[in-house]
Amino acid sequence: MNDLLEIRDLHKTYQKNQQQIQVLKGINLKLSTREAIAIVGASGVGKSTLLNLIGALDTPSKGQILFEGTDINQMNHRNKSHFRNKSIGFIFQFHHLMPEFTALENTMMPGLIAGMKKDEIEFKAQELLLDVGLKERMGHKPGELSGGEQQRVALARAIVMMPSLILADEPTGNLDSNTGKKMHDLLLNLNQKYDMTLINVTHNQELASTMPSQFQLLNGDLVEI
Repeated sequence: MNDLLEIRDLHKTYQKNQQQIQVLKGINLKLSTREAIAIVGASGVGKSTLLNLIGALDTPSKGQILFEGTDINQMNHRNKSHFRNKSIGFIFQFHHLMPEFTALENTMMPGLIAGMKKDEIEFKAQELLLDVGLKERMGHKPGELSGGEQQRVALARAIVMMPSLILADEPTGNLDSNTGKKMHDLLLNLNQKYDMTLINVTHNQELASTMPSQFQLLNGDLVEI
């Protein structure tokens, strides 16, 4: 199976008060289509930094991130924006839904931004909201939904463009344990149903242990556990 994502000798250093802080120190990783991994680690070790680099929201100090063989950091600004919109699905701890729009409208937003036909993206959004168990809630605005329902809308929005890679940054961190477990199971089910590769960053060791592969970010390096 061909690699979807390959990370080669990835470093990230920040400058703070005339001092260099090394966050990532030579990370290497290969992932194929449909793989699902969990990354755990203490707060502040660089888990979100790593996801931001993979998602082309930040640039590394050194190293390469190859997506389907293409170095994403050699892309121009326009191509990076297209890459993020089409190939990456971001899910964060906080849902970041737009309060003035319904669940359906929020889910449709990436497709509308990409210039898709309204009917086409609306059909896809409805299908995904059914997948995540929100058949009766499509017309509700975020303020009328529970925290778990809002996060499921965020999940549907993240995958409405059928991205190859899902980057989930503490997606259950703001939910109670039962709702978090359901969200976690839903992520894995959609990972398999739609052949999407999944990187799930979490501080929850129990949930991480149910993922097919687990890694720990420790001292700037990624170690399989």
